[in-house]
Amino acid sequence: MHARALLLCVSSLVLGAGFHGQLVAQNQKSATRELRNALRQLDEDPASGARLVAKIAQVGNSDSDAAAASLLTAAAEIEKLAAPIVERRRKALLAEGGSGRLKRSRYELQNLDDAAEAIAAALRGMKSTEAIARMLRRLTNRAGTLPLWLRLELAARAGDLPTDGIEWQPAAGKKTSDGTRVALLTACSALGPRAGEGKAGGWIAAQLEHNNPDVRVAAVRAIARVAYPDGIELLIARIDHEQGAVREAVLDSLVVLTGKSPGDSAASWRAWLAAEGAPFLSGDVKLGLGDASMRARKPSDTATSGTYFGIAQTGESILYVFDNSQSMRAKVGSKAKGKAATTGPERQTRWQLCRQELKSALRALSADQKFNLVAFANRVRTFDPKMVPATPENVERATEWLDSLKLEFQTNVFEALEAAFALAGRGAGDDYYRSEVDTIFFLSDGAPTIANLGKSGIQPDDPDRILRAVRRWNALDRVTVHATGIGLQKRKNERNAKGRLFPPVFLRLLAEQNGGEYQAVRR
Repeated sequence: MHARALLLCVSSLVLGAGFHGQLVAQNQKSATRELRNALRQLDEDPASGARLVAKIAQVGNSDSDAAAASLLTAAAEIEKLAAPIVERRRKALLAEGGSGRLKRSRYELQNLDDAAEAIAAALRGMKSTEAIARMLRRLTNRAGTLPLWLRLELAARAGDLPTDGIEWQPAAGKKTSDGTRVALLTACSALGPRAGEGKAGGWIAAQLEHNNPDVRVAAVRAIARVAYPDGIELLIARIDHEQGAVREAVLDSLVVLTGKSPGDSAASWRAWLAAEGAPFLSGDVKLGLGDASMRARKPSDTATSGTYFGIAQTGESILYVFDNSQSMRAKVGSKAKGKAATTGPERQTRWQLCRQELKSALRALSADQKFNLVAFANRVRTFDPKMVPATPENVERATEWLDSLKLEFQTNVFEALEAAFALAGRGAGDDYYRSEVDTIFFLSDGAPTIANLGKSGIQPDDPDRILRAVRRWNALDRVTVHATGIGLQKRKNERNAKGRLFPPVFLRLLAEQNGGEYQAVRR
């Protein structure tokens, strides 16, 4: 056995961590071979997906460099297989007239997604230094063959490296993609103060000037996590240069870094720095112990125009995704048991209320905001193939399109959200993309459904699987997702007898996991 070096390139820097090689056991070779065979035999049949997941778990039981390498190779192959399926589905979902027959490809993609999630789970379970080193090496070595969400998970493992095995060294000219920069900044955040003790601080600070706002957000957060003293003045200087999500990240990170919250202006922070900042800059006060929740938040500086079911319409590019299934014919609200019907105007249907709220929300938008509409039932329909400015003409056109929709069968939530993130810019693979959408309003009145494979009819879809998919698509938290449940029954438990999330719980979690609000409508 001999020592080898893991090189984690960080633009002009390299993270070195020593580890010892390990002989691969015969049963590990056998498990890897069986994994490859299961991947070759994968098709749309859920049984083939279950076999592959089982083989992945078997390989993952060996906490070693070889096992990690096998799983990462499988993850790259899965991404390669998924890319053309995702692209075909993207084109179909955004096609004029609505999505076509996508049943088979949905099951193919489901098996691939389940396998990718199983690989991520197996890698999370590995604790050995050599396995973690293998994962971190992939942040720069053929990084583009892995989906961004998985690279971010790998980056987070940097914090699990031994304290005494880390040193920073110069690396000759490495060109780094935006997605890889974000992953490497995530690794710096995971290392915490250990990254700041080396040469990483200067590299992180340089990313504050990057032209990509996602890179700047990752750099801002990393400065707080590595407790970089010079970062205080650097972040204060950025307040007046940033807006929207980046500015919010700067203010949050200053609070995390210093544990203070003097205000949301550069002037208030400079005044604090002049009066109290010396011991923070000198290192006499320990940094990075604050919490962003300490910050007294003011209404967002981003566009705010009206509300949608009581949720403020903040954002510059808003996508409305709503249910037009047959159950939307039901009346909103119901009379109490044992009481006679009251007189007065006839109660609205859920569909009438949905259209009323949506028209009002659209008319409240300003002309410099963008919007789009996605309706879903058994298929998905989009108002426009791209986000459009909220001009009076486009709003009127959207209103006419909304009035032309008919109620249909099924509640295809997965494809609705898949179309939403396709409109945001997600392409053929789960790689880095600049989002064209910053806010999604999602509305439904029932449980998600999926068409049966090989026969007619539908069955309940898995809400947990949908939540995992959205987490992958929104790995950088760039899109806020609000959710509205209309006419849904209150539940004491979160899951039914078969273990599936009840619809209101699913919608609440969809909002919570994506920085949004959940609104239950029963009026």
